[in-house]
Amino acid sequence: MKKFKTKYGYFTADGNEYVITDYKTPMPWVNVLSNGSYGLVISQSGGGFSWREHSEFNRLNRWHQDMLTDNWGKFFYIKNNITGEFWSPTWMPVKQNLDFYEIRYGLGYAVFQSSFKKIDITLTVHIPMNQEIEIWDFQITNKSSQKIDLSIYSFFEWCLGSSSDHHREFHKTFIETDFHSDINAMLATKRLWEIPLGDRGHWNIEYPYFGFIAATKKITDYDGDKATFIGRYNGVDSPEGLKKDELSKRLGKWNDSIGTVKVVQSVESGQTEKLSFLIGIKSTKQEIGELVEKYMNADAISQSLAEVKLHWNNFLSPLSVETPDEAINILVNKWLRYQTVTGRLLGRTAYYQQSGAFGFRDQLQDSLVYLPIKPELTEKQIKLHARHQFEDGAVLHWWHPISETGLPTKMTDDLLWLPFLIIHYLEETGNYKFLDEIEPYYDNPGKMDTLFDHCVAAIKKVLSRFSERGLPLIGAGDWNDGLSAVGLEMKGESIWLAEFFYGILVKFSHICKTIGKDGLSLEFYNKAEKLKVDFNQYAWDGEWFFRATKDDGNKIGSKENLEGKIFLNAQTWSVISGITDNSRMTMAMNSVTEHLLKNNGALLLQPAYSTPDKYIGYLSRYAPGRRENGGVYTHAATWAIWAYALLKDKKNTWEAYKRLNPITNGQDPDKYVAEPYVTPGNIDGPDSPNYGMGGWTWYTGSASWYQKVIVDWILGVRATEQGLIIDPCVPDEWGNYTVNRRFRGTNYKINIINKFKSNSVKELLVNGTKINGNIIDIKSESTVEVKVLI
Repeated sequence: MKKFKTKYGYFTADGNEYVITDYKTPMPWVNVLSNGSYGLVISQSGGGFSWREHSEFNRLNRWHQDMLTDNWGKFFYIKNNITGEFWSPTWMPVKQNLDFYEIRYGLGYAVFQSSFKKIDITLTVHIPMNQEIEIWDFQITNKSSQKIDLSIYSFFEWCLGSSSDHHREFHKTFIETDFHSDINAMLATKRLWEIPLGDRGHWNIEYPYFGFIAATKKITDYDGDKATFIGRYNGVDSPEGLKKDELSKRLGKWNDSIGTVKVVQSVESGQTEKLSFLIGIKSTKQEIGELVEKYMNADAISQSLAEVKLHWNNFLSPLSVETPDEAINILVNKWLRYQTVTGRLLGRTAYYQQSGAFGFRDQLQDSLVYLPIKPELTEKQIKLHARHQFEDGAVLHWWHPISETGLPTKMTDDLLWLPFLIIHYLEETGNYKFLDEIEPYYDNPGKMDTLFDHCVAAIKKVLSRFSERGLPLIGAGDWNDGLSAVGLEMKGESIWLAEFFYGILVKFSHICKTIGKDGLSLEFYNKAEKLKVDFNQYAWDGEWFFRATKDDGNKIGSKENLEGKIFLNAQTWSVISGITDNSRMTMAMNSVTEHLLKNNGALLLQPAYSTPDKYIGYLSRYAPGRRENGGVYTHAATWAIWAYALLKDKKNTWEAYKRLNPITNGQDPDKYVAEPYVTPGNIDGPDSPNYGMGGWTWYTGSASWYQKVIVDWILGVRATEQGLIIDPCVPDEWGNYTVNRRFRGTNYKINIINKFKSNSVKELLVNGTKINGNIIDIKSESTVEVKVLI
């Protein structure tokens, strides 16, 4: 059964795959594969790149961002040695009109199926678990009446290190290649690694790895030079090397180095043959040889792919839902978590943005996705970020693994996401011992403090940065990086940060009290109460909360402004934090409904800025309606769902969810343009001529949050310290739905029946026993059956 079918593709019945039937998608539609140490991005045309550990510092092949032509990647050519014809098993680079071409994206793999003149090829790409290698597995079937004789060629340009190799005439002079017949592989390395390491000046360390390409059949020819394989003034669609009987075999230090190897494969009529190419990055020739030997046979490769599929099935299985909304089922059960883990936490890269770095606030929030399925991975993320905090409580805005260099910042929210994650972690696990784990500080590795102390340092740092009116300062930004100039003189105030900080102070005060830190508990509680008073005195703008004050005291996000009159976050978090009274919460969200809730979700602000304002920052320099400047910034738009659900506004909770949904938006693919199986970072707003166009997919913090608000606040099953709470906000049209969720070692099978259409729990039975209230106490059984009437 094909689900959510459009002119470009559909989901399979189980939601495990998205099948692209027309490769001419409105923009490149990609899949991200990563096992944590090695990764790749691949598009429906065959474009993309690979990396080890860091997509910008340790990239295997050259790739340049061109979302129109998508003509950089690791490519293969198939040549019929009898007729001389050649084509590719993907659309790029030959761009031959194939008789059949279909792409299947799954969790951890991509499959390209093609047919040309009765030669069928199934090309499956995957990355084995725990190995720095990718496998391109070819299955070639001859449906003609004659035996065929084929040559298969690879082609990509070696990068080996920093992705910033636009000055190719410089960078190519450091690359060298060699061929090793004993392991049937071409190897490449670099005598320069362009990253900030070393003790003898700039650009003066060696690249400590070897890139390689090997094959499971004997490599009969090769070329390490782009000049001889592609040919001068020629293109990748018709390389000179394919027109010759032999390749140049040029290797060494003096070339524009490429990874081209050739194997020959004959296939009898009606028969199928298999062969694979192995590509990766390892530290030594010996390691490469061992990997090549391991995957030299087809059974080992099939087993590896099966392990990848099993991994994702087991990894995601602790949380699953079955609802009347099939889009929720597909996104929650499969693709949102896959996107978050591969694109944001492991790979930290995609097509619209290549990073490789860790953002202090970014990957902490992303790690919320682990809590219902594997909370020890959230622990690992929290500890990693604590190590990138300064002793005074401030943090790096982002940092690069490998070099461990980063950006100290005046962003005023980053540091608070550490206690925010701790709060959610404790609600999920109840493991207060985790607060006693110790980690060093970035600027003082010799000082080890508990995670509790790291959180306290962050909170006290923010408490030291308040205005005379008792509101927190915005500095160089406060979650919205685009407000980059609002408070550079450390005078401007942030209304959103006041809301966010208030919620943290209240909940962390409770944590302090729980572990016997009564003095800190009282201090933080009193600070929260004072902040609440000052907030309600100064932050209200009449119908909504204004967003911030500039260093000169002028407001933004106020009815006083001609542009940027109302901002989303200041309204949603007034509800989420509980900092104000119900009347103002309701008015604020009514203003969101009136001014911000549009066709594709809640806009970040409105109206968009048409003129740059250097006292606001680069947000005002985006085109109107694009990204943070009057577009739907999907990360923030998920919080609107949360806020509506807290107010039990069923209609707008559902509208905010549905309008943001990539599957729903993807039903008009030429307007939406983005992949329908993952969230975009932004969708153009009404001030853009491209209203409704999605962009910046995969590498966005919205996937983790969209997953969380759907499960926690629409389906209404979420963790508290006391147990699982049942608190749904679903449409009246729904009958029943199920949520299967692991919580503190117990699997809860929850069947919720929408009998009374009230969204309040009328009856709760746990293993057949009726209990009062809407919280399921913590159980010790392996499985618990729950029935709920709402």
